[in-house]
Amino acid sequence: LMFSRPPHFGELFSGIKFVLVFAGLIPTMNLVKAAARYNGAVLKTQRFLGALPKTMTTTGFQLSGHAFGGVMNTGVFPILAASMPENSDYNYRNACAEASIRGMSSSATWSPFFVAFAVGQVYISPKDSWIALALGVFVSIIFLIATIFFVNKNLNISFIIKSGACLKPIIPQLTIIMASVLLSAIIFKLTALSAVIIVMPILIYLKNFKNFNALRNIFFETKESIKGNVDDVIIISAAMFVGYFVTQNDIVFLSFMINDFSVLPEWLILIIIPLSMCILSVFGVHPVITSTILLTLFTTSKINIPDSLIMQAHLIGWCSGTLGSVVSLSVITCSKLYFVSTFRLAFGQNLIFALSFSLLGGLMLNLLKLFF
Repeated sequence: LMFSRPPHFGELFSGIKFVLVFAGLIPTMNLVKAAARYNGAVLKTQRFLGALPKTMTTTGFQLSGHAFGGVMNTGVFPILAASMPENSDYNYRNACAEASIRGMSSSATWSPFFVAFAVGQVYISPKDSWIALALGVFVSIIFLIATIFFVNKNLNISFIIKSGACLKPIIPQLTIIMASVLLSAIIFKLTALSAVIIVMPILIYLKNFKNFNALRNIFFETKESIKGNVDDVIIISAAMFVGYFVTQNDIVFLSFMINDFSVLPEWLILIIIPLSMCILSVFGVHPVITSTILLTLFTTSKINIPDSLIMQAHLIGWCSGTLGSVVSLSVITCSKLYFVSTFRLAFGQNLIFALSFSLLGGLMLNLLKLFF
């Protein structure tokens, strides 16, 4: 319906080549998740989390979800769920699940290990993409502080420091991972996603090459977990396959939309991107679909907004869309691991945070625009 003609074989082949790298990310994250089960530093952090008093657990879960999630994505949830005290009541499990999702999702604003960043790099140059991630560190810190104190009004700074201390064992490894990905991307002129897919298996092998049993178990667990993620690979690949042809062809309805959106105030565009991604995700539209259209529109329109801010608006929208959607992989995974309602996870307090973050995040980007 969108195209004046069906793509010929050469175009189809180019589209398939384009989406292969996206299809490679989820298996790579499955590999990372499996490797974490045999990582001493991860297991030590897990024990520290389990020893936290109940009044501090959700803070520890959110901070750990943020740090681990920046590298492992949804692979962080089994680790956190296993740290939860046994025989926890329903409300407590639900609060821990919500905190885990908030922590993991908000790391999408600064981490190159997310599909969100890979999607954005299709439309945004590598330089502006990395600037956007630097801005995302600032944005995520504000989100973490605001949500932690909103949920736990009796907390103080010392409690947060004690909760954050659980991360000490894993911080050196996380630093090495991020530095390795960044350096390989710069030296070999790779996209962040390509660097992740190449570097992570190498680092995991180097970490475990003396332990054949661990390597074997990691391989088999990765293979089994990939079977459970077939739907996610298909959805992301199909969306990016269509997105590829959207960017390669002149589509009439997009031309009209580009003209219409070009008359909007620039400050409003930085709010429209995350807010529309968030609202549509509530109704079951995956952020990868929404962002493909929005990034096509706003990177081809003649607007005077730095690409780095458009990229960060897209990442905020991805985070918000993950927080408050019943079709979010994060929500579905945590529902199973924490034994709580998917509906309550998606439409509880995290939905309020999602809508607030998408709106206030857009306003924050407008303030940052003053410095560009």
